[in-house]
Amino acid sequence: MSAKGSTLFTVGTLLRHAQDAGAPVRLLVQGTWLDGRIVGADGLGVVLDDGNTQQVLVRLDSIVAVSFSRADIDDPGGEAGDESARPHGRRRRDPIEAGPVGG
Repeated sequence: MSAKGSTLFTVGTLLRHAQDAGAPVRLLVQGTWLDGRIVGADGLGVVLDDGNTQQVLVRLDSIVAVSFSRADIDDPGGEAGDESARPHGRRRRDPIEAGPVGG
């Protein structure tokens, strides 16, 4: 690995890729893994839908780790041809970034 790398991997970058692909994600928040699909996001948080009846809002600054299947991201048709997944193509997308938090 080169010491001169300029790539910055962020939680927001990974979340954006998963959201664009409609891929399921796992988020580590305060020692607990949350599973679902991202149905909404802004600069401060994401809304995670578990596919049943629950949605949860998670603040970006609370997320310790993001996990998802690379196959779900690379497959333009989504999971097993899932028509509900949004195609993400190969266009550049800005990451979901955490903005300043006011008091």
